[in-house]
Amino acid sequence: MNTENIPVIRLTPDGNGAAFGPWQDAASGKSKERFLNLYDAPRELKGRTRAGIWEGSACVEEIDGYSADELMVVLEGSCVITDAAGHEEVFSEGDIFFMPMGFRGVWRQPGHMKKSFMMFLAD
Repeated sequence: MNTENIPVIRLTPDGNGAAFGPWQDAASGKSKERFLNLYDAPRELKGRTRAGIWEGSACVEEIDGYSADELMVVLEGSCVITDAAGHEEVFSEGDIFFMPMGFRGVWRQPGHMKKSFMMFLAD
């Protein structure tokens, strides 16, 4: 039996008091974002599991094949996600949603947004 302690991780809006990374330019280059990765580890299966808190400024981002399976909980703000077929969903504080790997569409964020997340990245 493995005796290594593997703790449960609480994902609180303030990041459990840990320090967020610095604000940086988002991939689109038109907004700012920062992360607090509370769990980031490879698993026995191919891929990587990551969990933490993310926040970012207003943005519009075209997504052409999302690179992970990600479960998100909106802590502050909101976003509007439109899929490739034109179906639109609005997510705001308290909403929980899942974005599957390969998703194509547009993420619109009218202002500041903060979310907790759990993602599985296939390496």
